[in-house]
Amino acid sequence: MPANSVSVRDVLDSGRFTFYQIWICTLCFFLAFFDGFDLSLVGISQPEISEFLNSTPAALGGAMSAGNIGALIGALVLGMLADRFGRKQMLLVSAFTFGIFTFSIAYIQSVEQLVLLRFIAGFGLGGAIPNALAFGSEYAPSNKRATLVTTMYAGVAIGATSAGFFSSYFLPRYGWQSLFLTGGAVVCLIGCIAWISLPESLEFLAKRNKQIDKARARKIVSRIAPTYTTLKDVEFVPSEARLLGAPLKHLFTGGRAAGTVLLWIAFVLSYYLVWMILSWTPTLLKDSGASTQEASLAFAYVNMGAVISTVLIGVLMDKFSPFKILKIGFFLAFAGIVIFGNFAASTFIIVAFVSAVMGFFVIGCNSGLMGLAAISYPADVRGTGLGWATGIGRSGSFLAPVVVGIMLTEDWSVNAICTTNAILALVVILVIFLMQKVHASNRKTVLD
Repeated sequence: MPANSVSVRDVLDSGRFTFYQIWICTLCFFLAFFDGFDLSLVGISQPEISEFLNSTPAALGGAMSAGNIGALIGALVLGMLADRFGRKQMLLVSAFTFGIFTFSIAYIQSVEQLVLLRFIAGFGLGGAIPNALAFGSEYAPSNKRATLVTTMYAGVAIGATSAGFFSSYFLPRYGWQSLFLTGGAVVCLIGCIAWISLPESLEFLAKRNKQIDKARARKIVSRIAPTYTTLKDVEFVPSEARLLGAPLKHLFTGGRAAGTVLLWIAFVLSYYLVWMILSWTPTLLKDSGASTQEASLAFAYVNMGAVISTVLIGVLMDKFSPFKILKIGFFLAFAGIVIFGNFAASTFIIVAFVSAVMGFFVIGCNSGLMGLAAISYPADVRGTGLGWATGIGRSGSFLAPVVVGIMLTEDWSVNAICTTNAILALVVILVIFLMQKVHASNRKTVLD
């Protein structure tokens, strides 16, 4: 046993938040950014792709669902692989997979090709978010973890916002193909930067405890808290006791089973609501009389509202009860969707405002669930916990395009579609209430 054993958590909590940690979180943010950018492209360009392929909304809804099925599988598989083989490797697999196959969508000639490419790109997309958030959270001080997780997750909303503004200019001038060519190419560029400059998770290196990993960990610590590396025979140890066996089983042991199941239900319903607005907002607005450019701009405002709330909700969750903040947020999400449905046919200024309000609460609350998941699991299974929560949640995201596509095909009004689906936000509030009860019961058991 070395004379000096220092936990990774002590290293991260002992000093200031360094530029090196900021750089790591920034790279994770940009991976989330282009996840948001790329996953929005099909929704934004859907009317043009539908015309190009001569397909129906229901058929394209199936193509979007294929992407989300791929994302579900990617989240489940790549999250567990990251806990076993390292976060950096799985982040790179995710980035290059969704970058290359998003680029390839520009060359489709049929709905079947779109389904296949969206499925493969979705596999990469599914692994990017949970691994990026788990990775970044492991370089965050304890008192800033929820804030940093939701700030990194804000990259999704900022990317989607940028996609809306980018599309409003490029879509009418250069066609829908230009969106996928640009999105795919830039993701691959970010992947190359991450390959060169991103370190491995410090917790992961400490737990493997191999000689080469000890040297790598020491080098990383020298850039975060250099005073520790001046100690003689210092060894950096994991912040928590290692959990042996398959990571998945630990989501259901140690009193975590009920919380895990409830978290999954909340993710399914939240992802459904997010993908309802990400997949169909431009189409719903065009059905209400908006032009292609107005629909793209309104889509940008949806995500602009989400950018602000995604950062804000993490700060509030670090300061107050995360359960209370999320219950209030989802009630306002319910109201935001209903308001959007009632005013979708109004003047563009009103549409832009209600779009921002809807995005503020719906996507912001989804990011709050990400923050809740990140602080709910120990480091050994954080990638698995986030991966399975987002993966199971993706089942909601592939249901939403199909369900809303059917509603549109059956000539439901925009108001009816929004009001009916908004009820799910109220169900999430009930689920969060039950999660709060489980959490309180677990804490009482530990104290007793």
